[in-house]
Amino acid sequence: MAKDTYLKKILGNDRYSRVRQTKILMVGAGGIGCELLKDLVLTGYGEIHIVDLDTITLSNLNRQFLFRHHDIDKSKSLTVAKAVDSFNYFDTKLVPHHGNIMDAKQFPITWWSQFSYIFNALDNLEARRYVNRMCLYLKTPLMESGTTGFDGQIQPIYPYYSECFDCQSKVTPKTFPVCTIRSTPSQPVHCITWAKEFLFHQLFDEVDSSAGGLNDAAKIKSETDDKDEIENMTKEFNELVDLRKLIFNSDARTFFTELVNKIFKVDVERLLLIETLWKSRQKPVPLIITQYEQDLIRILDDQTELQKIFGDETKVWSTLENLVILFKASESLQRRLQGEESFLSFDKDDEDTLNFVTASANLRSIIFNIEVKSKFDIKQIAGNIIPAIATTNAIISGFSSLSGTNYFKYDFEETQDFSRIYQESSSIFISIKPNKYITSASLVGPNERCPTSSIARGLLKLTPVEVKELSLKWLVDKLIEQYDYADEAVALILGKSRLIYDVDFDDNLEKRLGDLSGFTDGELLMVQDDDGELESIELYISIVEDHESDYLPQIKLGPKKAITEESSNGSSGAPDVATDTIVIDEEDEDLVEVTEPVVKKRKIEVEVL
Repeated sequence: MAKDTYLKKILGNDRYSRVRQTKILMVGAGGIGCELLKDLVLTGYGEIHIVDLDTITLSNLNRQFLFRHHDIDKSKSLTVAKAVDSFNYFDTKLVPHHGNIMDAKQFPITWWSQFSYIFNALDNLEARRYVNRMCLYLKTPLMESGTTGFDGQIQPIYPYYSECFDCQSKVTPKTFPVCTIRSTPSQPVHCITWAKEFLFHQLFDEVDSSAGGLNDAAKIKSETDDKDEIENMTKEFNELVDLRKLIFNSDARTFFTELVNKIFKVDVERLLLIETLWKSRQKPVPLIITQYEQDLIRILDDQTELQKIFGDETKVWSTLENLVILFKASESLQRRLQGEESFLSFDKDDEDTLNFVTASANLRSIIFNIEVKSKFDIKQIAGNIIPAIATTNAIISGFSSLSGTNYFKYDFEETQDFSRIYQESSSIFISIKPNKYITSASLVGPNERCPTSSIARGLLKLTPVEVKELSLKWLVDKLIEQYDYADEAVALILGKSRLIYDVDFDDNLEKRLGDLSGFTDGELLMVQDDDGELESIELYISIVEDHESDYLPQIKLGPKKAITEESSNGSSGAPDVATDTIVIDEEDEDLVEVTEPVVKKRKIEVEVL
């Protein structure tokens, strides 16, 4: 019996034939990705591209069944492609890519356009939203999937026919007041957040001199009016800048001693001087490093003792053991920065960064009389890890693969009319709750208030020669002709916020597109109707060697959707309207700035700076 006999019986000859001739993309090769690739290969797809930026760690092996112990530190995408060879019965062509799916240079829009269908097996919101937007630009169907413990779901997405990934608001990670994190922690998570987002970031990561996050002066002032506390936080931040310089001009022991003395003694003593903070709280106790110096030196010189401490990640370390861990971690991080790495970002699977955050958080917990956590527990919290269950991943991957074959019931080569398949598809949910083990729901149309799918999207295709020769005036005329904008009603915003043209600002009209700063492959161009009649278009600039189709996408613009007071303040569950700063592109003139919601009609009044 031929190997494809049962597949043909299940799928039908026509659908099976389309599957065999199809090129698809799977993004993510972790818990879901391992299971999903197995299913996709056994379904017989002609060519599968796999993208993942991670390498394999020991903690992956309990649920990512395609990896083995000898694969640790290898690329997930490269390894997973080799691992399925033993059951690649249909000779599916597997093309692995080690990289960040959001890297437009490695994965330009032209690369995305080769795929008929995309499967998401990702574990973070930012990348999911990016893939979702790329599918909207190209009108490529997407299968979204995810699991949380015993719960999981799949969501087929047919661009502009069904809800996209952003149509429903997602739960945002819990945040804590800056002042609580920086001055008055009371929970282990406060100390872990401080160690990861403040201490580690300021010492080792790439930092912006304008600060932000836990160093945002405006945010701090909005949370406290205690002048002493504000002054202390500012001084603490400035001293960290000096401490960072020691990484490059001191030895490991000097840096460690200065680090511990400044962070766990001097800063704490300064906090104790702010009496208002301790009227109803237990006072912290500064750490005196000299009390541990002899034992610290002894252990650092004893490899057996070191292995014993580092060997048990579930143990709650003592003060001395945390100091040992902190020394070894800071020594290694210092060596890396003095070498080829210009900065270091926290990664839960990077032992050096995890050990530094764990020991720092625990020492702070000890000082503030807070429960100390094990490295294993801190990894879960700092890495925002939700326990993964292998069987949940397997079930969701099976539904994802099976539901994806529905798309190939019909031939979409000549049309992107998804109305029929949209009506026949469903989202599927699984849980451990009685009577809700498996449930499904019909797909619904896009949310009118969705910040992503409520805007028309497409590609602006130009060759390098056209970019050099065609003017901005040509593009404006083309937009007016193509989309029936009223004369002098078009406004163009390049990138996130740079206004390059509108009726009141036509200085760039005669410039060639290539002479406009930022008009490059992969950049976004927002087209707005200043008369407020037609909806906006977001164009993805695609610079290609040749293009057979028109410069602009074939889109019929509808009337601009009104933003009601109810929707703009978010009272109906709609996304809040984002406020951006639009900077007019005048290289030789005074900078002119307009601040307003970019989805609304641009105001005429401007402030000259």
